Amino acid sequence: MTKTKSFINGFTFQMEITSRIFYNLTREMFKEDTKNKITLDEYIILEAFVLYPHLNKDTLAIVLVRDKKYIERMLSGLLKKKLIKEVKSPNSQIKVQYYELTAAGEKLYSDNVPKNDKLIAILAKFISENELLTFTKTLLKVRNILISLGYA
Repeated sequence: MTKTKSFINGFTFQMEITSRIFYNLTREMFKEDTKNKITLDEYIILEAFVLYPHLNKDTLAIVLVRDKKYIERMLSGLLKKKLIKEVKSPNSQIKVQYYELTAAGEKLYSDNVPKNDKLIAILAKFISENELLTFTKTLLKVRNILISLGYA
């Protein structure tokens, strides 16, 4: 009996494995660039607070498509490093905690802007700039479709 289709060669697995490769490569490049001052995951959370000020942990989990327990662990680490601070809601009836960067967090964030140029330079040897732009737009479109269908 021969198989005509293979999961490993299919779209879903190819997206997953390519995503893992990109993430691992990006994480290692980031680690080298920052000399272990901050992890890529911590940096992504700091950037989320820069782009979307005053997020709470539930909204942050939704924005980053991450488990709430993971977000709580990351926030705890960033609080211990004094890179973020908790801000209580001014409305006394609503007990929501928001987070924002401290001065140290802002400095670390701005000093460690990821250098995507390394990865782009590798890919540019094989893929044109227009192909990369089109691919990026396609990924955004796919992500937005999946989010709108409630899969995120």
